[in-house]
Amino acid sequence: MTFRDYISYLFNIKKLKKIKLLVSDIDGVMTDGRLIFDDNGVESKFFHTQDGMGIVMALKSGIKIAVISGSSSNAIKARFDKFSRHGFEDLILGKEEKMPVILTLIEKYGLKKEEVSYIGDDLIDIKVMKYAGVSFAPKDAVDEAKKAANIIINKRGGYGAVRVVIDMILKAKGIYNEVIKQF
Repeated sequence: MTFRDYISYLFNIKKLKKIKLLVSDIDGVMTDGRLIFDDNGVESKFFHTQDGMGIVMALKSGIKIAVISGSSSNAIKARFDKFSRHGFEDLILGKEEKMPVILTLIEKYGLKKEEVSYIGDDLIDIKVMKYAGVSFAPKDAVDEAKKAANIIINKRGGYGAVRVVIDMILKAKGIYNEVIKQF
């Protein structure tokens, strides 16, 4: 965690303690945003294993994880299918308008907006970023998304940014050390 990340963390610690649901975009947050197609038009994506471990850590701690993307691909489905055995159930694909999805998730889990956190990197994420209790953007997010974020993560999308967010939340809640003992 850089000094800047630490200051943002301290400033937002009360908000982070309240988080019960972490929602994330995929392209540009969990991936580096590049789209790779083979000769048959099949899409591939690169996901960082640290983000995957962070998702498992969050789920084991009782924090719900939801993923919303404007795109849809077999690569995304394959990646998130692996988390279902840990209690992951909210993979919402093909939704460019994310606000109605957030409101549905809040209702589904009986939450307040202050208990929801969002990670986004681009224009279609900004409404939700402004609405969520606390929002994050990777350091390579577009300027408008960085302005909307409460905390800018000192990692690029696809390079462990989600793990940094999850570590921050777990540390703010005082359960980080307890969670890592499970591994």
